[in-house]
Amino acid sequence: MNRPPNENRGADRRGRRRQRRGPNGERRETIHLTSEGVPSATPDAPKPSAVVSVTDESRTRYPWLPGRVIAGSVWRGPKHERIQVDETGNAGPWRSGPVVPRVLPEH
Repeated sequence: MNRPPNENRGADRRGRRRQRRGPNGERRETIHLTSEGVPSATPDAPKPSAVVSVTDESRTRYPWLPGRVIAGSVWRGPKHERIQVDETGNAGPWRSGPVVPRVLPEH
């Protein structure tokens, strides 16, 4: 124990590399790549959301909406109103009406 306190105690392990394996040393599955080198989706992965063009009528009512959005996305306007764009590109109020507070049950 005649070492200076700042000496690196892991110096003898410096040359070793860690191998990341699951429990009991089992190896993980390989990641399948597409021809572009991008990881491919698994068969049970959800379908990606469609990108839609916002209709001219909706852009007139809500000029702050971008021209292309993800279908079903909700956007907040400058007056904090929330607008949802459907699969056809039409935009309309999302959850309009007064907010109803939740009442928690008594214990």
